[in-house]
Amino acid sequence: MLLFQIFRCPWFLISVLVPCFCSLQPGFSKLQRGHRLDRKLIQSFTEVSFLDCVIECLVTPRCKSVNYYKGANYCEINYENKTTAETRYMDSAGWVYSEKEHWPQELAGACSNSTCEINQTCKHKRYSADKFYECVLSDCGIPDQNGIDLNTTRREDAIGLHRGIHASCADGYFQSGSGRLICQSNGEWKFDIVCEGEYANLICEEVIYL
Repeated sequence: MLLFQIFRCPWFLISVLVPCFCSLQPGFSKLQRGHRLDRKLIQSFTEVSFLDCVIECLVTPRCKSVNYYKGANYCEINYENKTTAETRYMDSAGWVYSEKEHWPQELAGACSNSTCEINQTCKHKRYSADKFYECVLSDCGIPDQNGIDLNTTRREDAIGLHRGIHASCADGYFQSGSGRLICQSNGEWKFDIVCEGEYANLICEEVIYL
């Protein structure tokens, strides 16, 4: 009986581990080494493993891809991927790029079936008698103020809570303010930029002269 138990245990482990390992293969086989998606950040994290980085993307509905720098265990989750932001996909030594859709949703655990909204992330709850997860605010969304141009965002800029981005006004608009946007803890942007259209300014000038 003891001999049977000894030999039965490895088969049990194999039956559990092999399907999990195999399910990870599409993600690992489609990694884009030496590439990253630039200036489309939701949030960044330090001292995390690559799989933790992927899981953070899986539990964040807005996330579409990740950048990872192995040497520093540094993770970036993005709100775009190389298809939707083709011009921001570039060579970058030391980085690894991966897309959310290449990984099994089961990696998210209890969050794999979450109902979190687009600007939330799913967090696992421990020792809970009801739900095993909760939805918490993750970002302020993509700024949509009239006339704003996000092409001037910097590499470290992000739309996540307590982060900020730099913006300018599009051609044909007059800018006032520094161009700095801060994502507040309530999920709303604090704008220090106003973009006024040329037509609106012409009307103001006519009123002044009258």
